[in-house]
Amino acid sequence: MKKAEAKEFYRSALAYVRTHHSDELRWVKNIGPDTFENTETEEFLSQYCWAVYSAYFKESILQQKFDSLEKAFHEFDIEKLYRMKSIKPVLSIINHQTKAESFLKGVKQIYREGFPNFKARLRSHGMVILQELPYIGKITQKLLARNIGLLDVSKDDIWLRRLAQKFSAPSVQALTSFLAQEFRTREGIVDLVLWRYCADGGLKQSMTGSR
Repeated sequence: MKKAEAKEFYRSALAYVRTHHSDELRWVKNIGPDTFENTETEEFLSQYCWAVYSAYFKESILQQKFDSLEKAFHEFDIEKLYRMKSIKPVLSIINHQTKAESFLKGVKQIYREGFPNFKARLRSHGMVILQELPYIGKITQKLLARNIGLLDVSKDDIWLRRLAQKFSAPSVQALTSFLAQEFRTREGIVDLVLWRYCADGGLKQSMTGSR
C-alpha cells in the first residue's frame, strides 16, 4: 500500500470536510453504540429510506428532496405507512417506483415483526439482518449500519474502491482501517471524509493537481 500518499490524501480530505462540511463531520463523529440503542422507529425508517434512495442517485439532489420525501412517507410514522395504499405522492417527488415500493414493503415487514423485535435481532446478529429489508444490499447495509450506530464500518462504494486502487490497498477495509489507526479515529469517520471529498471532486482534482 502507498501509505504516505494515502495519509497525505486523507489530510487534504479532512481539511476540506472540516472547512466545507463541518456539520456533516460533527454528525458522523457523534454516531456510536448509544446512537443505536437510542434509535427509535421513525429515525430508523428515515435512515432506511435514505439508504434506499441514495443508491445510484446523486446525493445533492436527494438532500434537496428528502424533506418532501419524508412528508410523502407520512413523516416515517410506521402506523400510517403500514396503512399507506398509494405511492403517487412519493413518485411526484422522486419518480422511482421500485425504490418506493421496496421501502414501503420493508416498513411493513418491520411493522409486522415489531420494531423492538427487529432491533433485538440486529443487536444479536449484526448488520446481515439489514439485508432482509428490500433494496438493502452488501454496500447499502454498511451505510445503514454506520448511520444508525450499529457498526463502525466503511462501505466499499465506487469512490472508496477507486481510492483503494489508487493507493494499491488490498481492499477498501484495509485502506480505511490503516487510516483510522494512523489518525486515531474511527473507520466510519474515515469513510465519510474520503467519500465526501471524492463526491465533491477531490479525487479528480488530486489527479490533475489543480485543487
